[in-house]
Amino acid sequence: MKRESFLVLLGVLIILSPFSGLPLSWLTWVLLCMGVIVVIIGITLRRDRHDREVAVVPSDT
Repeated sequence: MKRESFLVLLGVLIILSPFSGLPLSWLTWVLLCMGVIVVIIGITLRRDRHDREVAVVPSDT
């Protein structure tokens, strides 16, 4: 699964999490973990975009 698709799936799970029926103590930790995963995916997507942009720019050497 691509990172973009996984990010959308996590977003849907986060939206549906209040209706999951989990105890609030569990829900707090689940949402924290999902948030960390979203941040990691965002950082890797940004790094990949930056690497692609740098690869396109020709060097002046």
